[in-house]
Amino acid sequence: MHIRDAAGSFTLNNPDDGTPIKEMLSLGKDLILITEKCTYRATLADQVDPERKNPGLARLFQQKFLDVGTGSPLLCRTLMQAKVLFRKDFLSIEVDRAMGLTLEALAELAALHDVRENFSAAEHAAIEKADGNPSSDASQTVPSVNNVQSQCKTFAQKADHFVVKLMELVRLFYPEQRGNKNWDDFQALAKRLYGDSDPFCEVLDIAVPVLKLVRNTRDCLEHHRPEVTTRDFEPEPDGRIAPPTIELDFRGSTLPRCRISSFMAQVENHLLDTFEMFAAHMSSKQAKPFAGMHMGVGLLPENVQASWHVRFAFGMYDPDGRFIPCG
Repeated sequence: MHIRDAAGSFTLNNPDDGTPIKEMLSLGKDLILITEKCTYRATLADQVDPERKNPGLARLFQQKFLDVGTGSPLLCRTLMQAKVLFRKDFLSIEVDRAMGLTLEALAELAALHDVRENFSAAEHAAIEKADGNPSSDASQTVPSVNNVQSQCKTFAQKADHFVVKLMELVRLFYPEQRGNKNWDDFQALAKRLYGDSDPFCEVLDIAVPVLKLVRNTRDCLEHHRPEVTTRDFEPEPDGRIAPPTIELDFRGSTLPRCRISSFMAQVENHLLDTFEMFAAHMSSKQAKPFAGMHMGVGLLPENVQASWHVRFAFGMYDPDGRFIPCG
């Protein structure tokens, strides 16, 4: 027997983690391992050396992929939610492709989260530094974050990459959306299919303007268009020091002047909400019968949410109106 055919074991080698493996899923050639703190890729030696020419090759390769795990809503409301809903038992879409897109979208979301946290930390540090060193003359020291526009551009790029992955996911559920169709086209398609008052269409009414704002913000920042203005800390006529701000008016997207750290937080939360709600509604709309029974998507009881790490799942309602998930 070849050594690679024998049983074996391994331990995740990350001294900064130490939390137990909570979830596993197979994705392409990789096994995705998820702890409470991190997400890892594990690749077997046969994936690296399929002809088995190197008998001394390590039997498994492990690599930390993301610093988010089941303790993070970023992962639970995207990858974990997709794992529960994107199932071949219930959907006719390319499930493996949908899971791959979700993992790519999560990576962008985790990256923009880091940009947001770093910007907020720099803003806070700048304020503390200025407060701790008051001027001894008639001048006033204005704090500075530095490279405000560059940091906003990086954030907008990551956010737009997430939105692009979301659109690719939409196209798996709705082939009519392929080609150069945009978010306005998808909103119009959904309203033709389901009607203006459908809950999914109501979600789109909220989501689409922000998804378009993300793209327009990225375009303006990348191409240095005058329709977007970013400012570092700035003195105001009333003597106050305004925090770093951004404002935009471009292609129908209007963003009144607002604090950059607040803008980043709101965009991150909106994208997370949008992915979760899109996954739930699209899965519900496209669900096929299971064992002759209609399956819908419902909100899990709170105790089940905690153990499954998600809020929505396929299932049915009993005569008393309680949602019974299908595990």
